[in-house]
Amino acid sequence: MYQNAEIVHWLNNKNTHGIIPAHADIDLTNICNQDCFYCNSADFRAESPSQKKYTEYISLLDKLATWRSHTPKSYGTLHSLSFPGGGEPTVLPSYEKVIEHAMDLGFLTSITTNGSKLEKLIENVSVEKIKKIVWIGIDIDAGNQDTYEKIRRSLTKTSPFNKVMRNAKALVELGANVDFKVLLHELNSTKEELESIFARCKEVGVRLVYFRPLIMNNHAYNFSEQTLLDIEELSKKYQVKAKLNKNKYLERNYNRCHQMFQFPVFSANGEIYSCCENRGNANYSIGNWDQGDFRDLWLGPRHMEVYNKVNTRLCQPCRPNFNNIQIQNIIDKPELIENLYT
Repeated sequence: MYQNAEIVHWLNNKNTHGIIPAHADIDLTNICNQDCFYCNSADFRAESPSQKKYTEYISLLDKLATWRSHTPKSYGTLHSLSFPGGGEPTVLPSYEKVIEHAMDLGFLTSITTNGSKLEKLIENVSVEKIKKIVWIGIDIDAGNQDTYEKIRRSLTKTSPFNKVMRNAKALVELGANVDFKVLLHELNSTKEELESIFARCKEVGVRLVYFRPLIMNNHAYNFSEQTLLDIEELSKKYQVKAKLNKNKYLERNYNRCHQMFQFPVFSANGEIYSCCENRGNANYSIGNWDQGDFRDLWLGPRHMEVYNKVNTRLCQPCRPNFNNIQIQNIIDKPELIENLYT
């Protein structure tokens, strides 16, 4: 909430202060060992199957950690990092060293993964540090192997489904913060499929299962009322907490994506994207992070050009929607800014 207030302050005082993002996404690779039918970065991965050395990400992290001292006259500070990936982040050799270094620098660190290579984290990072990972979100999309493969279409010789479950269970037993993630659509929203998901969550012992609607062709999959009732019933039956993200359904009240100043995406191809949904789209790139000092590009002419050019009315339902709505509300009615501090 505080970062939203800082964005408003910055928008009103651009001539005197900058704004340092609170969060950043870092894509460790554009390579993936699955080919999910819904992947929004499939074309990007095919065009740019990029993967850098882990040491390049170590250098990136060091610059991120000193952003405040680099540009001291700014609102905010970078405090959290997520490793989601245009591909599967754990495919990068020595990815666990990057995760560990992020935590050593004091960042609140999370990772989104298909879970197929999490054993490297288990084997090479101390239990104490594994427990400090804020969130390990594992995309499963199904509670049984057949449906899992229909959706996720693994490129390996054998399905990693059982290995994913073993890795998840091992991390839970170590005390890690593990959640399962499910994109809901026609293949996995029946009562039978949902029950399979909850049963698997119970077996593994994850904290919760996180449901979101599938986004395809600029539209969010509509939860039926029955689906919502089934999830509520199964959550009680299996005593597994369920979270449903409905923020993408909220109607936009903004034309500009204010979130472009809140979290950049450092892509594996060396580009910095101002939009988490448009990796690989040159219209959203503000420059390179692997050439020169990216911190000097932040809030520069190209950054502002992207912000002013993109009309969010034409965008698909997106992750920053709720924050953008809050920020626009404050811009329209400045007296509401106090609500962000309560």
